[in-house]
Amino acid sequence: MSYFQVLLEGENFFVEFEGKEELLGFVTTRWVKANDEEEAELKAVELIKNDTHIQNLLRTPESESLSPMIYLSEMCKVNWFSYIRRKPGAGYSFYSMKQE
Repeated sequence: MSYFQVLLEGENFFVEFEGKEELLGFVTTRWVKANDEEEAELKAVELIKNDTHIQNLLRTPESESLSPMIYLSEMCKVNWFSYIRRKPGAGYSFYSMKQE
């Protein structure tokens, strides 16, 4: 087994934040233990899908035209010490998806 740092990006998430509903994207890092890069990506995405903190923020938009997506941005192998110190990772950096 290897240890991985996985940077994920999310797009088209309709989120309620501070009383306002807004279409947002995010970046987040997760730390996983996996046999290979494919398994590491799947495990990291699963951590996001099962995160109750983000689930509590999500809202269903009136129009279903945009589907939320989570995809891999970057990945690298890390040593066991980095993994132990940071696993599994938490938090999100949100940004507006509004076209200006």
